[in-house]
Amino acid sequence: MIDFQNMINGADLWIASSLMVMMSLIQAGLFLRTSWKEAEILGFSNKQKTACLRSAALTAAGPSLSPIIIMISMIAIVGGPTTWMVLNNVGAARTELAVVTMAANYAGVEIGAADMGVRAFTYALWAIALNGFGWLFVVWLLNHRMSRIVARLNQTYDPKWISAMLAGANLGLFAYLLSGQLVGKAPPNYLAAVIAGATMLILTKFLHKNHILQEISLGLSLLAGMFLTELMIN
Repeated sequence: MIDFQNMINGADLWIASSLMVMMSLIQAGLFLRTSWKEAEILGFSNKQKTACLRSAALTAAGPSLSPIIIMISMIAIVGGPTTWMVLNNVGAARTELAVVTMAANYAGVEIGAADMGVRAFTYALWAIALNGFGWLFVVWLLNHRMSRIVARLNQTYDPKWISAMLAGANLGLFAYLLSGQLVGKAPPNYLAAVIAGATMLILTKFLHKNHILQEISLGLSLLAGMFLTELMIN
């Protein structure tokens, strides 16, 4: 009889999962090298390039901390190797956990149950792969066309209006993501949003002369919202 827990945490799965993680690291390295070269072409100084890296690194810290609890849940359900691979490639922990839950239900078992078994685990792997494929396929199909569309819009209409429209779309995206964490949620979510928003306002309006703080303002706001809310409610 197969020991399910040993199987989903086996050395063979760690090796297979590491291949995908290494591909992500290689891809990140290629993006970094390309962006560094492009920054030189655009006339960025080494100081400016370093500032961009610092800002991006700190901004990524906040979203990287949020999936930890769900990550622990996923490890208990599909094992360490699969969780490591999936969250390194996709990062949407809640979405992936929901996909695994649907796959387990389709296999006729409860998620995390002792009798989940190889069949449900296999369904979960297929569900994870197909869920990620949709995102990747759309990006592959449309991403390279976006720059041409923006260039055509700038030629047809006033570039200032196009810039404002894109900024509005960006604002709408963040508002949509925020509303998903507020509507119907517990009061701590609202408190975290207010603290993060106030932190961003203070950093950008009252401390705007401090360039280092401006570079990392988004990351600091995210961290302030999470940690100060945790301190206040506990």
